Amino acid sequence: MKIYRLAKDKPGHYAADDLSGNGAALSGGRWNPRGLRVLYTCCSASTALLESLVHMAGLMPRANYFLIVLEIPDADVRKAYVPGLPPDWSDIARDPASTAAIGQHWIEQGKQLVMKVPSVVSPTDFNLLLNPLHAQMASVKVLEKKLFRFDARLFG
Repeated sequence: MKIYRLAKDKPGHYAADDLSGNGAALSGGRWNPRGLRVLYTCCSASTALLESLVHMAGLMPRANYFLIVLEIPDADVRKAYVPGLPPDWSDIARDPASTAAIGQHWIEQGKQLVMKVPSVVSPTDFNLLLNPLHAQMASVKVLEKKLFRFDARLFG
C-alpha cells in the first residue's frame, strides 16, 4: 500500500524522507508526547496536504517541502492497532494528553507497526502512524521524494 507525508528537511536533525520519527519526537504531537518517536503518514496525498496546512497559520512556507511516497506491506495495515477514541480526541485548541497517552502505550507495547486513527482535519480520512522501533519498519520503503509546490490560492 502506498502512504504519504509532506515533510521538510531540518538540517542537523533529519531529512524529509527520514523514517526515524525524530521530527515528531522533537515537538510531540496529537498521538505522541515530546521525546517519543513516531512517523505520521496519511492514506492519501491530499490528506497529507491538509494535515500540513493546519500547522502553517495561513502563511506560504518558505522552506522546501517534499511529498514523500512510502510503501508499506498491506498486511501491516490490515493488522493495524485501531484505538478507542477518547471524547477529546479531536480537540483543535491543543493536543490532548489522552491521545498522546494512547500513542505512547501503542509504541511501548510494540505489537503493531501501524496505528490507524482518523484525521482531525478530515475525519472521513485516516492517518497511519508508524512505530519506527518496530521490527517490521525495515519493510517500509521510500518510493519517491519529490519537491512539492504549494498552490498560492491555499494561502489567501
